[in-house]
Amino acid sequence: MLNPNIEITSLLSPLIKTFKVISDESKNLLQLGLQDYLQSQTTKYFFTTTFLHRTEVRFDDVYFPLTASYKQLTTNFENLQEVFENYNNITLVGSAGSGKTTLMKYVFLNSLRSNFKIPILIELRKLNQYEGDFQKLIEEKILNSKIKPSTGILERALESGKFLFLLDGYDEIFSSRKQQINREIEDFIDLYPTNNFLMTTRPGSGIEGFTRFKDFKVDQLDNEQVRGFINKIVESDERKERILNLLNNPGNIAYMQYLRNPLLLSMFILAFESHPEIPTKKSSFYRNVFDTLYSKHDGITKNSFPREKLTKFDRDKFEKILNIFCYLTIINGNYAFTHELLTDVLKKVIDAADYECQVEDLIYDLQTTISILILDGFEYSFPHRSMQEYFAAQFLSNLPSESKEKAYDNLITSFEKSSNDHSFNLWSISVELDEIAFKKYFLIPELKKIEKKLLSNNDHDLISNYLTFINGQLRFVKRISNKDEREFIMLSRISYDVQLVKFCIRFESFFLVNKSKVREELIEYFNINPETYKSRLLKINDDVIDIFLRNGMQSIPNQNLTRISEIIKKYEEDIRKSNIIIDDLLQF
Repeated sequence: MLNPNIEITSLLSPLIKTFKVISDESKNLLQLGLQDYLQSQTTKYFFTTTFLHRTEVRFDDVYFPLTASYKQLTTNFENLQEVFENYNNITLVGSAGSGKTTLMKYVFLNSLRSNFKIPILIELRKLNQYEGDFQKLIEEKILNSKIKPSTGILERALESGKFLFLLDGYDEIFSSRKQQINREIEDFIDLYPTNNFLMTTRPGSGIEGFTRFKDFKVDQLDNEQVRGFINKIVESDERKERILNLLNNPGNIAYMQYLRNPLLLSMFILAFESHPEIPTKKSSFYRNVFDTLYSKHDGITKNSFPREKLTKFDRDKFEKILNIFCYLTIINGNYAFTHELLTDVLKKVIDAADYECQVEDLIYDLQTTISILILDGFEYSFPHRSMQEYFAAQFLSNLPSESKEKAYDNLITSFEKSSNDHSFNLWSISVELDEIAFKKYFLIPELKKIEKKLLSNNDHDLISNYLTFINGQLRFVKRISNKDEREFIMLSRISYDVQLVKFCIRFESFFLVNKSKVREELIEYFNINPETYKSRLLKINDDVIDIFLRNGMQSIPNQNLTRISEIIKKYEEDIRKSNIIIDDLLQF
């Protein structure tokens, strides 16, 4: 087996050699920090930890090829040259645990391996607390020397288009910062358009606002890929056979949908020894996994005795600590934790739970004994953000009834301020664990506020309210089916309110303004020449709303308002029935 350092050097050498011969300036840029950056980042991604591998392993040894699709194209990003020749800027859109970040790491290493471009990976959440702008963050990441001449060299290198920027976690940018950061990213792309950009996000993060990006959706694993994943990841032939036999049982075919997500499949594999069944609920996966991490992980992976827990806490105490910790960190928008932040929050949790222990012992147990926290560089995080969301949902479900309204109200305030994927995963787990309270204290109050925003005395105001609600933006762009023609498109910048409605009902916003009469009137109103027109944002005023109104487009906001009202009534009826059932039970 090759020495790892030699392997990394061999991986980097062709690209660095190519870059050096471009110009003396490129040599200087390497000396000013770029080569050090590539060395450290490549080492970081060449070796990795996963949900199933807590000690570092080679990325290639555990990576199972993932794919993403755009229209009729499905790609595994093996041929980067071909993909980026056709699509200069790409977003990878995938739900929690779909493998977005893993695929990003693969693209980073493959860019080096194929000598495509110099990959620069940026974790966008770092911009939330960052005092500089997007370009400054890139300069600081690449350059050891911050003096003016070095930034000038970098700027000229950027103009050459030799970089592939990998922007990870758009959904983790705070709402309060999103508009500014969007503008900074757009300005950066305008300055250096010959580079390529790949950005990851969960659905519903508002990524649609980047019109120059094409949305590639990360594909779920199909049945064959699920089995291929198991064959690659599970080392024991006997264990592998038992898992595959379970999945091949015709009676379990309906549950395969839970295992098409790489994270949930990894959880199932990890917990299989102690829970050799396929849970029917997502929350059961997380419960099984925590149970395995707490009591079984060492026995499964190392055939050793369970590690001593320095805190001497039992499972219930650890679970209570994690419940409080995850709720507090989520409402504060924290998904990665410096040692200082982790210590500070855990001290509050220990006091709130009225437990006695040294905070450093607790950190050791969470990181080493149970492996529920992972240290990556200088920051701790959960093996996946969805685990944090599970414990937060469990915290809410375990609260006494008199405390739930306040706790859910805090969650609402947090989502309105900072969350950008708006935690479909947390919401779906809350429906499983705390359905009635979640509807009563979270969904119904929020839906009623939205209903009030949309209500109006006339159709003109209804359309106006609706456009404000979806933050509608009108553009005249090339038609997808025929590049020689153009059409009006209504873009909706996804917000917390819109995502909440989409979670509850089938929600339609009129993205395509494609009625011929509407098109004709808008062309005339904006004085557009369809042959030469270049896309730009068109101002929606009362005259434009009147055009929509004359052509019956008020039907869509009317339909959605009706759906919202109906789902509120349904939820209220669910609560009423639940109260009756409880009252009946208390009669005995």
